[in-house]
Amino acid sequence: MKYLIAVLFLITTFQTGSIEHCDELIKKGIDALYNKEHSKSLELLTQARTLAHKNDWQEQEFIATNCIGLNFYQMLDYGEALDYYLKAYTIALKASNGRQEMTVLNNLALVYVQEGKFKESEKHQRRAYDLAVLAKDSLKIGMYSGNLATIYNETKKLDEATKYLELAKKLLPKDSRESYQIAVAEAENLLARKNYTATLNLLNSLIKKLGPTEFNDHKIATLLMLSKIQQHENNLDASFALIQKAQKENLGYNNNLNIYNRYSDLSFAKKEYQKALQYKDSVMLVRDSLNVIKDRVLYQNSKIKLEIQDFQKELTISQGKLNAEKRINYYLIGFTLLAISLSFWLLRSNYIKSKQKRIIAERNEKIIALELKDKQKLESELESKNRKLVANAIHLASRNEKIEEFVTSLSREPELVRNTYLFKQINQLKNFLTKEDEKEDFLILFEEVNSRFLHTLKEKHPSLNSNDIRFVCYLYMNLTIKEISSLYNITPGACRKRKERIAHKMGLEDSNYLYDYITTL
Repeated sequence: MKYLIAVLFLITTFQTGSIEHCDELIKKGIDALYNKEHSKSLELLTQARTLAHKNDWQEQEFIATNCIGLNFYQMLDYGEALDYYLKAYTIALKASNGRQEMTVLNNLALVYVQEGKFKESEKHQRRAYDLAVLAKDSLKIGMYSGNLATIYNETKKLDEATKYLELAKKLLPKDSRESYQIAVAEAENLLARKNYTATLNLLNSLIKKLGPTEFNDHKIATLLMLSKIQQHENNLDASFALIQKAQKENLGYNNNLNIYNRYSDLSFAKKEYQKALQYKDSVMLVRDSLNVIKDRVLYQNSKIKLEIQDFQKELTISQGKLNAEKRINYYLIGFTLLAISLSFWLLRSNYIKSKQKRIIAERNEKIIALELKDKQKLESELESKNRKLVANAIHLASRNEKIEEFVTSLSREPELVRNTYLFKQINQLKNFLTKEDEKEDFLILFEEVNSRFLHTLKEKHPSLNSNDIRFVCYLYMNLTIKEISSLYNITPGACRKRKERIAHKMGLEDSNYLYDYITTL
């Protein structure tokens, strides 16, 4: 009878169907989530999600879907949490809503951390962080920086962790839940670096701020780190007392693993090997107990899932057309069928997901291979065209040098000097060498091959004239000062002066660094 009342209640609320009613359902569902009333929370949020989807209320559908994922996350059902987070992510992407996208990416990262998949977690957390930076949301940037630091601590990338810890400390409000989490992560980082003095100072300051129950996990982590420092300083009794205090303060079952591991490590340090082995046995018992608890929770989750799925089906039935007896029968039949087929559905779902992941991985490998092949081909073509340009430039330099030598030789002939007509022709030939008529053709050919370089050069250094740009292009092609001076029909000394002038225009103190700089453009 209670199921019938619940279904009738759901159908009645579905009929009311206003956006205000939907918001109220979400608010009550979130309140139940924080109170760990997961069954009630999932029931309310499922109603809200169905109502929002039917009326195309994007914001409400996203919040409801994401909060359903949070319920399953707290219930240790990470697979189901991941499914709902991915649904929420799809909603956010469809709406091009960066705020929603970074929220669900952060949640996905937390799931992957719990499963020990730090590479996947870092990828999603990094994307959430980038979106927060783009949105200039300082609070989110601080929170996501702290999460990245925790990941890097776990993966022993301590310098990366420190960078994000410093950023988080600047952005997060002092004496907040988030700031305490950052302090714990910073202490773990310092302890991993064996900087015991700095770790001790930080932990002593932190332990005074943590309340009796609100930050229990932070307090346990702090006491255990203090115990490690005392052990390092050979204060074994003080270390043991801190572990005992952590055990006394502990309100959660998960911390028992760390506590008994500390007992075991300290017993080995004190050479009490029998006690150390006994504590290791306790660690095994805690793990077994955690598995039993997790299995029990997952069993309860399965029951809740069945109820929610049945509620969703009832919501789609035409209002008022079915009488009470049919609804009860439908509910019981659906419940029975779901209970029987649940195990088979889970196996099939896992198989499909595994197959999809394998297909996606194979496709990604093919795409990367094709992109690499295309890149290598383009680089080869670019290198070939640049070689032709260099050969052409060197040929021009050699030709100009030979013509200059010939003209100079003719100028020294007394008979030609006395012949006014011939002497005038020789001077015209000299003028021809200094006109640089071919510079425009060279720049056109160079831009066809190296358009990106030329565009960047002009954009970053608009004060360069066309002669300066041509000079830089010759340097970029790795021509020598002698070869460039021949192309300009000037002395190598004048060529070096021009190089210094151009380097000064580009803001470089030393012209020797000009080639190194332009190759980075």
